[in-house]
Amino acid sequence: MANLTVDFSVARFKHLNWKFRIRNFLDGKEVLTKEQAVSHQHCELGKWYYAEGKRKYGHLSSMQIFEAEHEALHAKIKEILEMKSIGKIAEAENAYKELLKISDSVVKQLDAAEASIKNG
Repeated sequence: MANLTVDFSVARFKHLNWKFRIRNFLDGKEVLTKEQAVSHQHCELGKWYYAEGKRKYGHLSSMQIFEAEHEALHAKIKEILEMKSIGKIAEAENAYKELLKISDSVVKQLDAAEASIKNG
């Protein structure tokens, strides 16, 4: 059981860290490249999911939803980077608001998967 909690705690942390990085990027406090931000398979959470999470938990419907939401999240990150790079700050901020909703869904799916596994 302890490993399960660690898996999902780490996954949530890695995901939430991205929200802060995007906010810092929009505020001019951090530089992000397209390569760093847009791959749902190569970010820290994606690396966890595709190396271990999917193999262990991919059969759960919540993890299948998570995978789609996580991919959508990275598409939104790409949009934010593109909007800011061409000076469309208001559009980037609106996309960030949408990103927050997707982010909440990602965490909700991780929570649901963890609860499902713990409850057997």
